[in-house]
Amino acid sequence: MQRNIVIAPVGNKGYLFKEKWLENIKEKEFELCLMFYHEQILDPSKYEVADHFFHLKDFKYHMLHELLTRVKPEWLEQYDYFYFLDDDIDINTEDINRMFVNARAMNADICQASLSRDSFCSWPIFKNHSNCFCRFVGQVEVMAPLFSKHALKACLESFIGNKSSWGVDTVWTKILGNPSNKLIVFDNVMMKHTLPVGGGELYAKLGVSPYDEWKMITDKYGSRKHYYAELGRLQLVDKKHSFVMYLSAQAKDKWRNMVRFINDFGFAARVKSRSRKLLGLK
Repeated sequence: MQRNIVIAPVGNKGYLFKEKWLENIKEKEFELCLMFYHEQILDPSKYEVADHFFHLKDFKYHMLHELLTRVKPEWLEQYDYFYFLDDDIDINTEDINRMFVNARAMNADICQASLSRDSFCSWPIFKNHSNCFCRFVGQVEVMAPLFSKHALKACLESFIGNKSSWGVDTVWTKILGNPSNKLIVFDNVMMKHTLPVGGGELYAKLGVSPYDEWKMITDKYGSRKHYYAELGRLQLVDKKHSFVMYLSAQAKDKWRNMVRFINDFGFAARVKSRSRKLLGLK
């Protein structure tokens, strides 16, 4: 059984989960769980490609909380990494696989893919930086976070802190102790946010101001209102991305090889000299 799972909300208009996320279904290294939020399912057959399907009829993070505390609490032990994609995120099978590999390799608490340049975007910091492998940030957005099991267990109760989920992402940072290298945007993977921020149909059902909810939850947890800041990065060094750094690295490699050769040659010469003396040779 896969130790990775994608869990996502979906409605009657959803299609990206089938056309993009499962585009190369034979290569997927994760299970897919869909949480349906409309009252009526118009075409049940469309969702048969998912490994799991639940009709929970609520907001994304409220459905996640119900799923992981009441419906399938055992999943918190069964899976190592949980990817919570919005249903308007365009990302293919290979890049979803790559995100799980990235998270493990970097031991991330919460991470996300970078945004393509043509994405709808609230915070430019998440747009792709082609010269980076990844960037360490103050917080990761709510629309497509990938959680480790450890981070999910710690943050799960905050999922029902409000309806809109505004401000919940900065609360996660506070709960996890404001880490400097555990919240990561991976630039080696790009996703496209296909719809305007705040334009989804669920926003029309809130009945409250998301701005008020943002303030209330950050006040409750004593977190920053937002922490969209870059704390560090792993930058790519090659001819394309940073020619000066590439030349510097090449020069350092050549110098190290030369020093190693000199040392090895000197050691070999000393061994040869001592051996001749032991044998009584000049």
